[in-house]
Amino acid sequence: MRVRRREELVCRWRADGLEAGVPDRRQWIQLSPDLVKLLERAGAGVELDELAAAFGAEHEPDVRKAVDTLLDLGVLVADDGDASPRRPELWERWGAVAERFHTESRDADYLVDSPERANVAAEIVAEGGAPNVFKEYPDRPVVPLPRKLVPLTATVEETFAARRTHRSFTGEPVGLDAFSTLLFHTFAPHRFFHGGRFGTQQCRVSASAGGRHEVEAYVVVHDVTGVAPGLYHYAPSRHALELLDGSADRERVAALSYGQEPSYQGAFTVLTTAVANRLAWKYRHPRAYRLWMYDAGHYAQTFALAATALGLGPFQTVAFVDSEVERLLGVDPAEEFAVYLLSAGAPAGAAGDPPLPADFTFPPPT
Repeated sequence: MRVRRREELVCRWRADGLEAGVPDRRQWIQLSPDLVKLLERAGAGVELDELAAAFGAEHEPDVRKAVDTLLDLGVLVADDGDASPRRPELWERWGAVAERFHTESRDADYLVDSPERANVAAEIVAEGGAPNVFKEYPDRPVVPLPRKLVPLTATVEETFAARRTHRSFTGEPVGLDAFSTLLFHTFAPHRFFHGGRFGTQQCRVSASAGGRHEVEAYVVVHDVTGVAPGLYHYAPSRHALELLDGSADRERVAALSYGQEPSYQGAFTVLTTAVANRLAWKYRHPRAYRLWMYDAGHYAQTFALAATALGLGPFQTVAFVDSEVERLLGVDPAEEFAVYLLSAGAPAGAAGDPPLPADFTFPPPT
């Protein structure tokens, strides 16, 4: 029988030594120096008899026992040529780190309908240190936005049918009222309610895990009537823009978005971030790492639908250089990180979709 070391392990140092984790299992295995030597010798494949003999006859029974245990744990695998188990293609493509994260974030215990839930909530609140639910830049120039919003008179059916991702714009400026309406419906609270132990919480159009609303919006204005170009933070608590950098322009957005024209050729670009500790303060398990992704998607869809109802063309992408976005915004990526790029403008081109080719079939042939 041949055995080999698993190609990918996730490792960490603890106070009592080195631990290894198999990507598709949640457990951790403490690796003594002797086990590390055994794994080194196993390498890319070795006969079990040869491996056992390498540590001396007196240790051979212990080596064989260790090999059996490591095979059961998945740290060693049988090396039987074509009969050897293969990883699913998904994790071959995304890698061991993504696979381990997926494993760690499954089956979280939310303590639903459990007496322990109230105890955990009480402990979190008693601990204190709740992050601020609103972020503001009180020392920056402020542009108050109109509070008389544009009525959204398009029907739900019309809005759903018209929603498209737009990649070309006319270059016409967007009116201040439409701009204000879009930001309000996408990022501002419409009302508030009592959240029990967790205090006052917000009702926004977009769903948010636990009502934490960790998504922040930074707007690069290119061509909006009544607003000078530049980079602003949208302050949802007062429905206003706070000027961060008056020199930010289309060229800087292009540089951080791989030159994707619709990311900067509209009337404005919205760079959203996640202030993730708003979530982590309440949800303290790895599954919570998924939540800001869901929430960013909720906000992006609200943005797209509201823009469509206002007659604007929305665009969205995650193809940007995270560190460059964070540098432009002046945020600490350990506390707040880039999540989504949204933009909108007056859509160009004829209404409707391009005609389908004559040989179109659906579903497409495989």
